[in-house]
Amino acid sequence: MAEQRDAASTRSETADAVTVIVIGVLAAVVVIVATVLRATDVFRPDGIAWTFAVDQAPVAATLDSGAASVDGLITQALVIAPGVNAVSVTAIALSIAAGAIAALLVIAAVVFVAFSLLRGRIFVPATARAFDVIGWSIVLGAAAVLFFDTLGRNGVLAAIGAENVGADFGTQFWTFAPAWAAGVSVGIVARAFRRGTRLQRETDLLV
Repeated sequence: MAEQRDAASTRSETADAVTVIVIGVLAAVVVIVATVLRATDVFRPDGIAWTFAVDQAPVAATLDSGAASVDGLITQALVIAPGVNAVSVTAIALSIAAGAIAALLVIAAVVFVAFSLLRGRIFVPATARAFDVIGWSIVLGAAAVLFFDTLGRNGVLAAIGAENVGADFGTQFWTFAPAWAAGVSVGIVARAFRRGTRLQRETDLLV
Protein backbone atom coordinates (compact mmCIF):
# COMPACT_ATOMS: atom_id res chain seq x y z
CA MET A 1 0.00 0.00 0.00
CA ALA A 2 2.81 2.37 0.93
CA GLU A 3 4.62 1.48 -2.28
CA GLN A 4 1.52 2.35 -4.31
CA ARG A 5 1.28 5.74 -2.57
CA ASP A 6 4.98 6.40 -3.24
CA ALA A 7 4.57 5.45 -6.90
CA ALA A 8 1.52 7.72 -7.26
CA SER A 9 3.39 10.55 -5.56
CA THR A 10 6.35 10.07 -7.90
CA ARG A 11 4.12 10.13 -10.97
CA SER A 12 2.42 13.28 -9.70
CA GLU A 13 5.76 15.01 -9.11
CA THR A 14 6.97 14.00 -12.55
CA ALA A 15 3.81 15.31 -14.19
CA ASP A 16 4.11 18.58 -12.27
CA ALA A 17 7.76 19.00 -13.25
CA VAL A 18 7.06 18.28 -16.93
CA THR A 19 4.17 20.75 -16.87
CA VAL A 20 6.41 23.45 -15.42
CA ILE A 21 9.05 22.77 -18.08
CA VAL A 22 6.53 22.97 -20.93
CA ILE A 23 4.99 26.16 -19.53
CA GLY A 24 8.48 27.60 -19.05
CA VAL A 25 9.37 27.02 -22.70
CA LEU A 26 6.10 28.60 -23.83
CA ALA A 27 6.63 31.53 -21.45
CA ALA A 28 10.11 32.11 -22.88
CA VAL A 29 8.65 32.28 -26.39
CA VAL A 30 6.00 34.74 -25.20
CA VAL A 31 8.65 36.94 -23.55
CA ILE A 32 10.73 37.04 -26.74
CA VAL A 33 7.73 37.83 -28.95
CA ALA A 34 6.45 40.48 -26.51
CA THR A 35 9.89 42.10 -26.38
CA VAL A 36 10.10 42.32 -30.16
CA LEU A 37 6.58 43.75 -30.36
CA ARG A 38 7.33 46.34 -27.67
CA ALA A 39 10.55 47.41 -29.36
CA THR A 40 8.71 47.74 -32.67
CA ASP A 41 5.98 49.79 -31.00
CA VAL A 42 8.42 52.14 -29.23
CA PHE A 43 11.02 52.65 -31.97
CA ARG A 44 9.02 54.04 -34.88
CA PRO A 45 10.24 55.55 -38.14
CA ASP A 46 9.06 59.01 -37.10
CA GLY A 47 10.38 58.92 -33.54
CA ILE A 48 10.07 57.36 -30.09
CA ALA A 49 6.54 56.47 -28.96
CA TRP A 50 5.90 57.13 -25.27
CA THR A 51 2.72 57.25 -23.20
CA PHE A 52 2.34 60.11 -20.74
CA ALA A 53 -0.27 60.90 -18.14
CA VAL A 54 -2.08 64.09 -19.19
CA ASP A 55 -4.52 66.45 -17.53
CA GLN A 56 -7.99 65.01 -17.71
CA ALA A 57 -9.90 66.37 -20.69
CA PRO A 58 -13.12 65.47 -22.55
CA VAL A 59 -12.75 63.71 -25.88
CA ALA A 60 -14.99 62.38 -28.63
CA ALA A 61 -13.66 59.17 -30.19
CA THR A 62 -14.70 56.24 -32.34
CA LEU A 63 -14.51 52.52 -31.63
CA ASP A 64 -13.59 49.71 -34.03
CA SER A 65 -12.63 51.96 -36.97
CA GLY A 66 -15.72 54.12 -36.71
CA ALA A 67 -18.23 51.41 -35.82
CA ALA A 68 -19.39 53.46 -32.83
CA SER A 69 -18.82 56.94 -31.39
CA VAL A 70 -18.23 57.59 -27.70
CA ASP A 71 -17.64 60.59 -25.47
CA GLY A 72 -15.23 60.23 -22.59
CA LEU A 73 -12.29 61.61 -20.69
CA ILE A 74 -8.62 61.08 -21.56
CA THR A 75 -5.99 60.68 -18.88
CA GLN A 76 -3.12 59.40 -21.05
CA ALA A 77 -1.73 60.29 -24.45
CA LEU A 78 0.66 58.50 -26.80
CA VAL A 79 3.34 60.93 -27.97
CA ILE A 80 5.68 60.39 -30.93
CA ALA A 81 8.91 62.27 -30.21
CA PRO A 82 11.41 62.80 -33.05
CA GLY A 83 15.01 63.74 -32.36
CA VAL A 84 15.38 62.02 -28.97
CA ASN A 85 19.03 62.15 -27.86
CA ALA A 86 21.20 59.06 -28.26
CA VAL A 87 21.65 58.52 -24.51
CA SER A 88 17.89 58.33 -23.95
CA VAL A 89 17.35 56.11 -26.98
CA THR A 90 20.02 53.75 -25.64
CA ALA A 91 18.43 53.83 -22.19
CA ILE A 92 15.03 52.88 -23.63
CA ALA A 93 16.59 49.99 -25.54
CA LEU A 94 18.39 48.84 -22.39
CA SER A 95 15.15 49.04 -20.41
CA ILE A 96 13.41 46.74 -22.87
CA ALA A 97 16.39 44.37 -22.93
CA ALA A 98 16.77 44.34 -19.14
CA GLY A 99 13.13 43.40 -18.63
CA ALA A 100 13.38 40.59 -21.18
CA ILE A 101 16.67 39.23 -19.82
CA ALA A 102 15.38 39.26 -16.24
CA ALA A 103 12.22 37.41 -17.27
CA LEU A 104 14.19 34.81 -19.25
CA LEU A 105 16.58 34.25 -16.33
CA VAL A 106 13.64 33.67 -13.99
CA ILE A 107 12.08 31.23 -16.44
CA ALA A 108 15.38 29.38 -16.95
CA ALA A 109 15.91 29.05 -13.20
CA VAL A 110 12.38 27.75 -12.64
CA VAL A 111 12.85 25.19 -15.44
CA PHE A 112 16.15 24.15 -13.84
CA VAL A 113 14.37 23.54 -10.54
CA ALA A 114 11.78 21.44 -12.39
CA PHE A 115 14.56 19.36 -13.97
CA SER A 116 16.10 18.90 -10.51
CA LEU A 117 12.76 17.58 -9.29
CA LEU A 118 12.66 15.14 -12.21
CA ARG A 119 16.11 13.86 -11.27
CA GLY A 120 15.09 13.55 -7.62
CA ARG A 121 17.80 16.04 -6.58
CA ILE A 122 15.82 18.95 -5.20
CA PHE A 123 17.76 19.65 -1.98
CA VAL A 124 21.15 20.35 -3.55
CA PRO A 125 23.24 23.56 -3.65
CA ALA A 126 22.41 24.11 -7.32
CA THR A 127 18.70 24.41 -6.50
CA ALA A 128 19.39 27.05 -3.86
CA ARG A 129 21.50 28.96 -6.40
CA ALA A 130 18.62 28.74 -8.88
CA PHE A 131 16.35 30.46 -6.36
CA ASP A 132 19.07 33.08 -5.86
CA VAL A 133 19.02 33.70 -9.60
CA ILE A 134 15.23 34.10 -9.52
CA GLY A 135 15.32 36.55 -6.61
CA TRP A 136 18.19 38.68 -7.90
CA SER A 137 16.79 38.70 -11.44
CA ILE A 138 13.50 40.10 -10.17
CA VAL A 139 15.12 42.73 -7.92
CA LEU A 140 17.87 43.88 -10.27
CA GLY A 141 15.70 43.58 -13.38
CA ALA A 142 13.01 45.81 -11.89
CA ALA A 143 15.64 48.33 -10.71
CA ALA A 144 17.26 48.41 -14.15
CA VAL A 145 13.92 48.91 -15.92
CA LEU A 146 13.02 51.75 -13.54
CA PHE A 147 16.40 53.45 -13.98
CA PHE A 148 16.55 53.20 -17.76
CA ASP A 149 12.87 54.07 -18.17
CA THR A 150 13.44 57.26 -16.18
CA LEU A 151 16.38 58.23 -18.41
CA GLY A 152 14.37 57.48 -21.52
CA ARG A 153 11.31 59.39 -20.30
CA ASN A 154 13.43 62.46 -19.54
CA GLY A 155 14.90 62.35 -23.05
CA VAL A 156 11.47 62.09 -24.67
CA LEU A 157 10.22 65.04 -22.59
CA ALA A 158 13.22 67.10 -23.67
CA ALA A 159 12.62 66.21 -27.32
CA ILE A 160 9.02 67.47 -27.21
CA GLY A 161 9.96 70.63 -25.30
CA ALA A 162 8.41 69.53 -22.01
CA GLU A 163 11.56 69.15 -19.94
CA ASN A 164 10.00 71.25 -17.16
CA VAL A 165 7.43 68.53 -16.45
CA GLY A 166 8.00 67.06 -13.00
CA ALA A 167 9.67 63.69 -12.60
CA ASP A 168 7.44 60.64 -12.21
CA PHE A 169 10.06 58.64 -10.31
CA GLY A 170 8.06 58.34 -7.08
CA THR A 171 5.00 56.85 -8.78
CA GLN A 172 7.15 54.47 -10.82
CA PHE A 173 9.09 53.44 -7.71
CA TRP A 174 5.95 52.20 -5.97
CA THR A 175 4.85 50.48 -9.16
CA PHE A 176 7.95 48.27 -8.94
CA ALA A 177 7.75 47.76 -5.16
CA PRO A 178 5.79 44.47 -5.45
CA ALA A 179 8.53 43.07 -7.70
CA TRP A 180 11.19 43.89 -5.11
CA ALA A 181 9.08 42.36 -2.36
CA ALA A 182 8.70 39.20 -4.46
CA GLY A 183 12.46 39.08 -5.09
CA VAL A 184 13.21 39.32 -1.37
CA SER A 185 10.64 36.61 -0.66
CA VAL A 186 12.33 34.28 -3.16
CA GLY A 187 15.64 35.03 -1.43
CA ILE A 188 14.13 33.73 1.81
CA VAL A 189 13.07 30.56 -0.03
CA ALA A 190 16.68 30.18 -1.25
CA ARG A 191 17.91 30.33 2.36
CA ALA A 192 15.36 27.69 3.33
CA PHE A 193 16.63 25.44 0.54
CA ARG A 194 20.20 25.89 1.75
CA ARG A 195 19.09 24.78 5.18
CA GLY A 196 17.27 21.82 3.63
CA THR A 197 20.43 20.95 1.70
CA ARG A 198 22.47 20.86 4.91
CA LEU A 199 19.85 18.67 6.61
CA GLN A 200 19.80 16.34 3.60
CA ARG A 201 23.60 16.04 3.73
CA GLU A 202 23.53 15.28 7.44
CA THR A 203 20.80 12.68 6.92
CA ASP A 204 22.80 10.99 4.16
CA LEU A 205 25.84 10.83 6.46
CA LEU A 206 23.76 9.20 9.20
CA VAL A 207 22.45 6.60 6.76
